[in-house]
Amino acid sequence: MGSEAPSTALCLYKETRSDFEPHYPGSFVQVQLPNTNTFSRVTRVQHRISSRLSACRDEATFNNRSIAGSGSIYFCKSRSYPRSFIWRCLEEDHVLEFRSADLSKSDRDTREATVILRLVFPTAIKYDGVALADGLAQDLLNVFVLTKNNDLYTFTIPLEFFYRANASEDDVGRWSKIFKPASFTLSSPHRLFACSPLELVITLSDGRLMRLTRKPGDDGSTWTERTIGDGNWGSSLRGLIPWQGSNTVRYEGNVFDQATALAVASSPDGKHLLTVCLNHSLKGWNKEKGKLSFTRDLQDKRREPQEIVRFLLNPHSSAFLQVFEAPGAKDGDEYYLVTFSPHDSGTFKFWAIRDADHSELGVRDLFPENIFRIPEPEDGTLWSLADFKIKCAKGGHGMEIWVLLRLNRRYHLYHRKFDLFNLPEEWQHEWSILKIGTITKEPCDEVPKASDAENGDITEKWLDFIFFPGRLPEHVLETALFIYIKTQNLNASGNTNAPLKAQIASRVGSQVKPPKNEKGEINFTNFRSIIHEEWLNFWSIVNDLDESRWALLSLGYDEHEEIPWIVFADGCAVIRESSQIEQLVQNSPDDLLDHQDILGLPSIEDRPTRPIPTTPEEIAIVIEAAAQFRASFSESLALSCKNAIKAELWQEPSHSALERIQAFYSRCDFEEIRERQYDDLTNALADLGSSGGLSATVFETITNKLPHAMSMDASELRSTKFGLKLLVKGTQDMIALHTRILTDLLLVIVFIQMEVDPADVPMRRLDVAEVYVHLLEQLKPYQMMQWLASNTRTEQMTLEDARDTPTSTEPLASTMRTSTVLENLFAADPHPQSYARQSQSAAFTCNIEDLLQWIQGGNDTSISLDQVLVNIQCNLLKNKNVDLASSFLQFQPLTAWSAYVKSRLYLLRNEFTEAAICFKQAAYKLSRPPYPSISYTVASGNLLTPLEASFLSSGLANYYTHILSLFEHLHAYTHVLTFARLALQHLQPSTEQAEDHRADLLTRLFHAALSLEDWDAAYSALTRYSDKVLQYAALKSLITAMLAAGESEKLMSYPFLGLSSEVDTFLSDKTHNQGILDSSLAPTKTAPVQWYRILYAWRLRNGDLRGAAEVLVSRVEARKSDSGKQSRQRSKPRFLSTTTSHHTAAANDQQLLNEYLVAINALTMISGGGGKEEEEGQRGWVFIGGANNADGGVKKRKVVTLGDVRAEYSAELDRRSVLEAGRFGIVGGAGGGGGGGEMMDVDVDEDEEEGSTF
Repeated sequence: MGSEAPSTALCLYKETRSDFEPHYPGSFVQVQLPNTNTFSRVTRVQHRISSRLSACRDEATFNNRSIAGSGSIYFCKSRSYPRSFIWRCLEEDHVLEFRSADLSKSDRDTREATVILRLVFPTAIKYDGVALADGLAQDLLNVFVLTKNNDLYTFTIPLEFFYRANASEDDVGRWSKIFKPASFTLSSPHRLFACSPLELVITLSDGRLMRLTRKPGDDGSTWTERTIGDGNWGSSLRGLIPWQGSNTVRYEGNVFDQATALAVASSPDGKHLLTVCLNHSLKGWNKEKGKLSFTRDLQDKRREPQEIVRFLLNPHSSAFLQVFEAPGAKDGDEYYLVTFSPHDSGTFKFWAIRDADHSELGVRDLFPENIFRIPEPEDGTLWSLADFKIKCAKGGHGMEIWVLLRLNRRYHLYHRKFDLFNLPEEWQHEWSILKIGTITKEPCDEVPKASDAENGDITEKWLDFIFFPGRLPEHVLETALFIYIKTQNLNASGNTNAPLKAQIASRVGSQVKPPKNEKGEINFTNFRSIIHEEWLNFWSIVNDLDESRWALLSLGYDEHEEIPWIVFADGCAVIRESSQIEQLVQNSPDDLLDHQDILGLPSIEDRPTRPIPTTPEEIAIVIEAAAQFRASFSESLALSCKNAIKAELWQEPSHSALERIQAFYSRCDFEEIRERQYDDLTNALADLGSSGGLSATVFETITNKLPHAMSMDASELRSTKFGLKLLVKGTQDMIALHTRILTDLLLVIVFIQMEVDPADVPMRRLDVAEVYVHLLEQLKPYQMMQWLASNTRTEQMTLEDARDTPTSTEPLASTMRTSTVLENLFAADPHPQSYARQSQSAAFTCNIEDLLQWIQGGNDTSISLDQVLVNIQCNLLKNKNVDLASSFLQFQPLTAWSAYVKSRLYLLRNEFTEAAICFKQAAYKLSRPPYPSISYTVASGNLLTPLEASFLSSGLANYYTHILSLFEHLHAYTHVLTFARLALQHLQPSTEQAEDHRADLLTRLFHAALSLEDWDAAYSALTRYSDKVLQYAALKSLITAMLAAGESEKLMSYPFLGLSSEVDTFLSDKTHNQGILDSSLAPTKTAPVQWYRILYAWRLRNGDLRGAAEVLVSRVEARKSDSGKQSRQRSKPRFLSTTTSHHTAAANDQQLLNEYLVAINALTMISGGGGKEEEEGQRGWVFIGGANNADGGVKKRKVVTLGDVRAEYSAELDRRSVLEAGRFGIVGGAGGGGGGGEMMDVDVDEDEEEGSTF
């Protein structure tokens, strides 16, 4: 085989990144380990649970706390959850952090391993000084840590620690032990490797290996040490006397012998150790004998001792060796090795081991004549290998290799499937690659431009971009804000209790001073541009911090689930297979044509009715041409196209497709397109025969590659919380990509229809109108899903989530969790596809596509997009997310059910008039049984209760009754009145049930009218009551309300047909129950009603003259009794009486005279007048009586005539004359009581009375 590097590969893989933000508050558990010199004593270890890590005030602190110097991912051999753990070293290697990183778990695992365990060491951890191993028990994880103080920590961590935050409060001494090997006093350790939980290997700087073993049941406080060396005297002497010479290398302050092992692996049978050493050699060691078994050069070449210096390996790296098995591959081969040498541009070597103790016959180079170079990126720069992983397979068939290359912060991941013994023929070609940063950025990833300042609020655009869900964790933005404040010399004090979004907007905005023109007026155009520049300054800080988080640490490969992982300084990424549409986008048409044999996309044959086949490269040509065409748009044209698409998608079409295309073209202002852009588009489509070579088949094939069905293979898996985060991120990426592709195609098809002359370029295979409508229909759900993926809401955690929360000691606010609407509503519902049928790398992509289809209704063809849109709106309303529901209103269809739900939103916004309009629009269809029948409770996501849902599809009367109930609950009585009338209009003919319904409607109509003081409506409802008891109660309410509102004249205008006696009875009762003093006050809205006057007026209006007179005569009798009391009060000396009582008495006396006159007038009307006074006095009479007397008894009724009243009136006038003349009848004597003494007349001069001392 030649020495050339493998050729350029197809991009068939895509990464999905995730940060390390905790899913729940209170997830961080930090355990401060005691110092080694006090560890043996009983001490209280610091154990702290925190919601989140504290903010950093500068970049150095941020790098210390958040940016890991080393880390990796470990996969347990056990298949029980949790089995994947990411670890990393932070805070100058003093903190070791662990977290579970499983993507899925069994349905039977009801708990979530969300705790993040942080172990704080008293001394720094050595680089490559962390090793993990499966515990001897299934629920244990063994962690071994070697510190720079040469302490070996053994942690036996129960998996319960990752479920409950307080589980680790147990005595640290029970699960953490320290051992200090004696050999470390002679030579310094370099690297730690775990062969098993009972066996460790530590490489020493003098070239020897230290093998530590323990027995089952030992806790790690003691280990059995055994040193393994090559057996020559120089090695032994170097172990005792450190020296430096030509065969040593200085690294990180230590001196290493050239024989120092950099990579260690154990043979599958556990009998040998395999090492790659600093001097470019592969060595095998017999564990039991403790001696060297074989030595080979990594490139299997013989080298002179003086040449070794030129081939020394990098002491910092350990990616040189991997052991794998291929059972049944070759007779006699026990296992295989693959080694890597960075020399000669990086080469791999494959070794077969038959007997490691026989160097010549037992160890052989599988392909001595071949050189297997690492893939070489096209940019021509020198990349280095960061790591590699081999996936073994039975018989060596279907093996895989993953090669991770690095250049500063850039990296490429290459992949190759191969048969072990056909490797020379297969190595050179058919590699696939994960390219980073090569795919066109989606709109959600684009930094706001200066032109955006001319279109709306630039600050809002920047905030939307920075706070896009999943883009940046909160601690990055907090740190960036502190750095910005410091660099701008701002006052550090501020409203730190405000949301972070508000703090950032306030700080950035405070730096901008509005520019003014020569007239002193604010120049708003320049003002927005200056604000944009200030946001760019802030973004540069954020971007620098964010880039440091994605520094490459290691590559991991889960052999059980068959998926690669990349661990970064402050995040991780799963490597998934690209979907079919992603493969078309990520690769050039030429590459697709050249590599059809390894492509996951077969040639796509057209339907029989369309005989033209469509190949992947042809599809890629169209996609690439459309993307380049839109990329050439000016910023203003891109914005106008965006607005035009939004308007076209969600409006009901009222014109033909061709007319809509023309209108769309006009709104987009395509006249900005230059001739060069047109030529570029034509050239891009040249391989298809320019635009004339386009066919409807191409566009249909592209849309068919979008997800349209979910997997039918149901699994018993559920996504973990960590898996959900990655799933949502992958879904966001795929939604953005699909949206961009469909948008590009739509703009191209419109432009071609309007700009290309059919006479010059005939398009016989392209029905533009059909494709235009089809693309719009495909784009609709992606516009909606893009909204779901970019908007968040904060909700109270469910009972299930609360049960999974690591601790219950957090404050109440911590039970609130913010997530995207997409995650909250949909992400947790679909079951992940099983990795038993396919690799997890492929299954994860299928999970993303399943989620996209699940959002659109899954495999249920009866669920339309309109139903999905309305159901989402219902959920937002049910959770009182008014702002989100208002934003989502743009996607609502023009259906009756949508109009109803829209009305519910208007109710929450207190926009009652708009709500009433939409309720009426939906009335006809929602009142009729739907076909097919649906449950509105289910369709509304429980926004409607079963009782409310029962009013729909059961007639207009029931529908309007439900609507008036909604308004009634909000006290919107105007609309209660409206819909109550509508319900009554559509009530069916009399049945027992209808009568009850009618009574309920009338009652609610009546009370709504009373609340609105709509007396006519209230009276109308009252007269229609059929239940006399309810009617009488309503009558009393109406009279009371109208009189309280001062509407007595209005009350008297109503005829009250059939209710006159009830009105009279009620007024009589109110008159008899009212006191004289209360009824003497002038009637106002705050003073009591004068019921006797209302009763008098009522009887007079109804022609009951005798009844009216009876009211007045009874009133005079009551007043006479009250006047007697007032006279006695007035006869007291003034120092015993108040001024108020005298004035009140005087007013009552005057009212008594007035009432006499009114009573006389009423009796005169009864008598008819015109006769002699004696005859007239006898004809005018009334019955009075029944009132309680002084003894508590009831007076008998008696007849009072007109003459009696006149006589009493005359007597009253005489009495007043006597009083006015100053002649008082004073009763005295010893009798004391009334009438027991003698009476005498006393004349009092008025002048003397005024000057009297009484």
